[in-house]
Amino acid sequence: MKYIILGLVLMALNACTSTPINSNRVSIQKQYPNEVKSLKNGLSIYFQPKSTDIEAEYKPALSVASQLLKDNKNFVLYIEGHTDSTGSLAANNKVSLTRANIVKDFLLNEYQVNPEQLITLGLGPTKPIADNKTAEGRVKNRRVTVTLKIK
Repeated sequence: MKYIILGLVLMALNACTSTPINSNRVSIQKQYPNEVKSLKNGLSIYFQPKSTDIEAEYKPALSVASQLLKDNKNFVLYIEGHTDSTGSLAANNKVSLTRANIVKDFLLNEYQVNPEQLITLGLGPTKPIADNKTAEGRVKNRRVTVTLKIK
């Protein structure tokens, strides 16, 4: 009888250790490879003029980000706000941080992400991705970039 119980215990332990620890995270990465790649490379989120609403097109990637953060405590999400170069540096720095905090607050309120895994920065006009001399370039520079990294 002792050997039967010991055998059952060993079988149960073996079953527990053969299951991948982060199997849920892996399945998310396999289910949403485009969103994961976008997050690793830096997802740019654009806002409509004078709006603080996050557009629906960005919400699937933010949902994937939240699940990845919940599944792996070593992941952090850098949320960097950017502006174009019009206006004062002080105003642009404030606006860029406000936009970054909008994305952070969305993740906290919508998905209950651990706040210690979210790092917000307001970079103002210091990292343009397009020419600020054109209207199209200024639109591209008014963004929040969300990047998934390992601590």
